[in-house]
Amino acid sequence: MDESLPINPVLNPILSVTAQDGNQIATAVISNNDLTIHLELANLRAEERKAVPVKIHISKRAKLIAPTDTVLTLDLTQPHLITINNLYKDVTYTLTASAPFRIELWRKTATELAFVKHNNGAIAFSGDYLVVHERTKFDYYKLKDGAKAGTLSFEGIDWDTLTRTVPLFMAGDEAGNIVACNFYMSRWMPAGGTNTIHMFWWEGVAAKPKLLFSYDVEIDKPGNIDVGRKIYVRGDMTKHAFLYMGVSFQNMFLRWEIQNGQVVSAQPDKIEYDPGYQMGTQPTIVPATLGKNANYFIARYEDGAGKVAITYMDGTTHQPIYASEHHIQNIFHQWLGGGHAFDYVPINGKHYIFMIEQKAESWMREVFDVKKVIEAPNSIGSIMDLIHTRKWNDWLDFPIDPLYGKNSNNTGDVVARVSPDGKTATVAFLCTNSGVIVWEINTE
Repeated sequence: MDESLPINPVLNPILSVTAQDGNQIATAVISNNDLTIHLELANLRAEERKAVPVKIHISKRAKLIAPTDTVLTLDLTQPHLITINNLYKDVTYTLTASAPFRIELWRKTATELAFVKHNNGAIAFSGDYLVVHERTKFDYYKLKDGAKAGTLSFEGIDWDTLTRTVPLFMAGDEAGNIVACNFYMSRWMPAGGTNTIHMFWWEGVAAKPKLLFSYDVEIDKPGNIDVGRKIYVRGDMTKHAFLYMGVSFQNMFLRWEIQNGQVVSAQPDKIEYDPGYQMGTQPTIVPATLGKNANYFIARYEDGAGKVAITYMDGTTHQPIYASEHHIQNIFHQWLGGGHAFDYVPINGKHYIFMIEQKAESWMREVFDVKKVIEAPNSIGSIMDLIHTRKWNDWLDFPIDPLYGKNSNNTGDVVARVSPDGKTATVAFLCTNSGVIVWEINTE
């Protein structure tokens, strides 16, 4: 024998390791260089990874030392050692598993949710439910499977007595309370109507609505003015919260402070801001934290058209701290436009914006790592640096519902809620005339 030839007696002694990953089989990626076996799981939630059926497939010339069984159940939230002997020596591999960043809990089309054409524009979390807005009723569905569970009470609200008789939008706070109001348009005043909006709120899906405030809209600005198309609440209205309402077509938002279920003042703060462009129809305001001077994210517009971009505003000066390009610092893919429907949450030390981009026929769900975009844009080499394991073009399998025609308004909503331990989040997306998708996000 030529002793100068290297002998590797441990080459591929294990053929593969497989695990039951929901309704699929995951196969391990084996590295002989560092003696690791890694499973990339796509479908298992955190609690499900604690008891996963696993099979160890070894070559005929190898013998399993530990564990002793090739079929077993493992807690794949922890690493495991697998030792084999291939007649030459014992070799120990480390089996690890990575959790999926995103699990889709459910999706339902507009037809399945009995949408009314052009009427469903908002969603909100409340306890174990997702509330879905429609201009004449708010149905709610179980988060775990999308089964319809009920309809919010409108008892005591006579929308027909209000000037604009429907709520164009709805929002929820961080504790599951819901708000909605009729709307105001400067260019349209019905005969005998007033400029008053009425904000109602519900302490959960089983509650009856209460009047939070009435407000006579008085905004002395040139051009069109809409109030009530977008609402955002940061905090817990039963304790302390701030309610934000963007003013359409204007660089202004209204802000009410709420304590113990009541507004501190019936008159809102009128905040004018200068992002360097004019806002459009859907002026989303998303505060980063709870506080009167909290920094906030706003939607991007160019010539009145929504863009997929991030503008981060200083809550004191109301000037931009950071404004990305439309293509998120030169990271290109098949951009559709839109971008007004988004939410921001910090999860397990990371910072994400979840956003819808859309056109009349199709829509996509985006995940952006905010800190990478804002703090280190030069480190971003591809779109996957921002959106992790998501297939960014999966909008192709969930277009606008064919029974509802095109979504010419390009409207929708995104809401995100972090788990009590701060490690996971639930994110829901609604696209008008298309349907709803609900994700679970894991950052462990």
